[in-house]
Amino acid sequence: MEAINASAPEQDPTATRRRSSGNGSHTPEERSPLSKHKYDSPFDLSLAAARKRSQQEKLWEMFATYALQMSSDDPTRMRVYNVIKLLQDCGVIDNSHSEEAKMIEKEVATVCESFLKAHASERDVTKRMDFTVFLALLMHFAQMSGDQDPTRAYDSLVRTCLEKQQKPRHRVPVVKEIQDCKRVLHTFEEPLTRLFTFYATQTHTRLEKLDKKMAQRSPSYIAYAECLTFARRYGILAHGVLTTTEFATIYIDSLAKVPEDEYQRVLTFGCFCELMVRVARKICPSDAVPPDKKLKGLFQLMWLASSSTSPRSLKITDVLKTDHVDVTKHFLIHFEKFWRKENYENYVGDRTLSGLDSDPGLQDPADNSTTHVAPTVGQPKRMSRRLSLCVQTTSSSDQKDAPKTLQRRFTIQSTPPA
Repeated sequence: MEAINASAPEQDPTATRRRSSGNGSHTPEERSPLSKHKYDSPFDLSLAAARKRSQQEKLWEMFATYALQMSSDDPTRMRVYNVIKLLQDCGVIDNSHSEEAKMIEKEVATVCESFLKAHASERDVTKRMDFTVFLALLMHFAQMSGDQDPTRAYDSLVRTCLEKQQKPRHRVPVVKEIQDCKRVLHTFEEPLTRLFTFYATQTHTRLEKLDKKMAQRSPSYIAYAECLTFARRYGILAHGVLTTTEFATIYIDSLAKVPEDEYQRVLTFGCFCELMVRVARKICPSDAVPPDKKLKGLFQLMWLASSSTSPRSLKITDVLKTDHVDVTKHFLIHFEKFWRKENYENYVGDRTLSGLDSDPGLQDPADNSTTHVAPTVGQPKRMSRRLSLCVQTTSSSDQKDAPKTLQRRFTIQSTPPA
């Protein structure tokens, strides 16, 4: 080290600290909580904070990867089994089938369960943990390691997990798509706000029963359970458009940090709008369709799934018995006015939503025929009362001469066969 300093006497001391960090060793200043007076310059403080944020983001992605393995419950919480699987995949504990490995696995499971019982902020009796509790559990493991410096042991454990994870998960950015959909989101801001408020109120009420103080501090957001209910009631999940796992992944990708809490991630209104854009992108992955039309197509799907046999009367039946009638009515009215201005365009083109098309509960009982008659040239293409966004055609000349439109309400009688 003296030889290096002699050859470079004017070397920046902060550069040495950065190189040592890159090699895996941390200085006492970096292991301590961020405090400005412990750093030589404000740039050191900024770099340390950036490294900490980057580490937390990678930890969150790793946490989400293993939590999504149980997406049918709640992708924002991880079971003890998944924690053990994570540690085994990263080589922290032995994953062989030897008797010693099985004994270690049982001991780790016992430690996890004991920690969950003793953790003050954990209220889930099903042995699941959120991201905050997961980080606290990693620190608990570090304190049990026997190292004199638990912070150094924690950094080593986290670094090992991040470096050896088998399939790192990457969040797909949708910044450009959101920008392209900005005008449509602004047009539907009022009905989307009503929908968000309705389900966020349910989340807040449930949280208030568990912890009133936390409910008061928490921002308005929609938990996964309420978001899943929304997706089912408005046709996103109920008719096979998306699988539960696909929707859970979209929900995880749409979450954002709470400003007051660097660990908590929730679905605020802005995140809810992002979720809609992501769902629209997943439903219609074709690059030929612009993002704003994909979003309009999603709203069209929601309108089709939530309206009754007579959309003009706006009666809420069947699927939406437990939903708030005024909220759904407002969305239906708002979309029909918007759709009328756009001449009832079929936004998703010839894409078939097989889930809607095959759902017997959403087909006309009188429509026993699947034959469709091609519309005459110059007339808008219509669809039968069956809830499908697919426009049937017989020739390419029809596609050129007639605009792609959908009926604004379902026909009572099926189209007779040719």
